[in-house]
Amino acid sequence: MNFEGLRVLVTGSTRGIGRATAAAFLVRGATVAVHGRRAEDVARVVDDLGGERLGAVSGDLSTRSTCYQVVEAAIDELGGLDILVNNAGVFTEGPIDEVGEDDYDWLMSTNVKGVFFCSQAAVPALRAARGSIVNVSSESGLVGNLNMALYCASKGAVTNLTRSLAFELAPDVRVNAVCPGSVMTDMLTGQADDPDGGTPDFQDLIDFTPMKRIAEPQEIADGILYLADPAAKFVTGSMLSIDGGSTATR
Repeated sequence: MNFEGLRVLVTGSTRGIGRATAAAFLVRGATVAVHGRRAEDVARVVDDLGGERLGAVSGDLSTRSTCYQVVEAAIDELGGLDILVNNAGVFTEGPIDEVGEDDYDWLMSTNVKGVFFCSQAAVPALRAARGSIVNVSSESGLVGNLNMALYCASKGAVTNLTRSLAFELAPDVRVNAVCPGSVMTDMLTGQADDPDGGTPDFQDLIDFTPMKRIAEPQEIADGILYLADPAAKFVTGSMLSIDGGSTATR
């Protein structure tokens, strides 16, 4: 995959899947805008990745106005936009009767509103470039998971938004999504049950996955790059499961 000369914004790229994706695009020749909520986190990642083909944008994606500010700043830095990766997202779990309105607003604003309005802001530039959008959904956007109704609702919205935008923006802009299963990121380690403060126990997740392991962020990044690659020019509206087979069992 060669992205030389292409301009990419990866939201939520200061850690985990987003950082791996930004690094993978950079290695393959793209000019990349790194994004995070805090400017200091973005600056640290830009410094770590190095190279002249990096831009830095920051802002919370929970409102329409900040989504537009982030996308427009990236377009200004990059001189246009060929690929938008909507990766920024948050996670919570728990039974439905424990979910408060603040929890709902916090999660849905980032996971759904952020994807929707970043895409909206990017459409003119992407149409001009005949570019593409890759959304990061989840296996939880394809199936239901226990005590994860709110997160499943948010990622289900991303999945169906992807399908709808693929239909609406074709043939000018391709829109696809990756649907990861368990991935070894700090989001996963933060949700692990570890009352004694030791090593998180992921054995239940490993046992549940036919491939009997947890994915690395780079494996999800590789799927994102495949969908964004101009060579995948007939691929739109696709939900690429990268879950070790977990959704194939349900």
